[in-house]
Amino acid sequence: MGYQKIFHVFRGQPGFFEKMTNLIKWKNHHIEDVEVNLLLNALKERYGYDFTGYARASLKRRLSALMLDFSVERLSQLIPIVLYDVSAAQKVICGISVPTSDFFRDPKIWAYLRSTILPQLASFPRINIWQAGCGHGEEAYSLAIMLHETGLLKRSRIFSSDINPLFLEQARAGRWPLRNQNYWSDNYKLAGGSADFSDYVVVKNNELAIADELKLQLEFIQHNLVVDDVFKEMQLVVCRNVLIYFGNTLQEHVVLLLARSLERGGYLLLGNGENIVQLSQIHPQLEQLDSSLQLYRKRIGVY
Repeated sequence: MGYQKIFHVFRGQPGFFEKMTNLIKWKNHHIEDVEVNLLLNALKERYGYDFTGYARASLKRRLSALMLDFSVERLSQLIPIVLYDVSAAQKVICGISVPTSDFFRDPKIWAYLRSTILPQLASFPRINIWQAGCGHGEEAYSLAIMLHETGLLKRSRIFSSDINPLFLEQARAGRWPLRNQNYWSDNYKLAGGSADFSDYVVVKNNELAIADELKLQLEFIQHNLVVDDVFKEMQLVVCRNVLIYFGNTLQEHVVLLLARSLERGGYLLLGNGENIVQLSQIHPQLEQLDSSLQLYRKRIGVY
């Protein structure tokens, strides 16, 4: 965020000049790796959140923003704050695990799921789906809408997980800013929606609220991809725009976890930006179906 934008955001607010002074100090401070390690270890030991495998470049950008938010000159100053202030620690955890989700994000992918993958899943008597990294729930509810329109929702179960309990609380509520309605409506149409996006949301208190019937087959669960175990016998696992924040070792660990969660013949969908080099060679149980969509199928003859 540039100085002009910061000036526009904070101008006229209490403590404006103090914020600008801290911004200048923040811009001139280089975050040391030892500071990052100490802070991450504090979060891990105190609260059980393990961010040590996250890619450092994106992690440092988020930590820089948190330094400005907490008005500290050095990252190490956050360590005693997170150790002894639970609400501050939760704010830091939220700042590190920022959700990036929209309804029917990348519509081409959703159109492909609708036309090609869901007809395959229809052969199962029960359809279990794990959607990892739910953010504020838009992607999970997108799955529910698509399953409803293809007549599969009533025999489906969507397990939507995230590391962050605050995100899960927001996802369960199923409410979002009204300003996104037109964008999401356009995504829905491009994804092959057979009705109208407004059929699935209502306006309440200047917010969009998801229709209650779409919540019935959804379960939001706290789950840490770094340390928690698999969701077993899934026919579809969706984990988009999560692995891009992980380092190589953690990426490989999580992909193995996702693959182990799949029933043989099940499908794994990753994000477009998560082009893990030679993933099928690293994890031979996964057969790549479409490189442009990062879509894989678990081979029938493997566990």
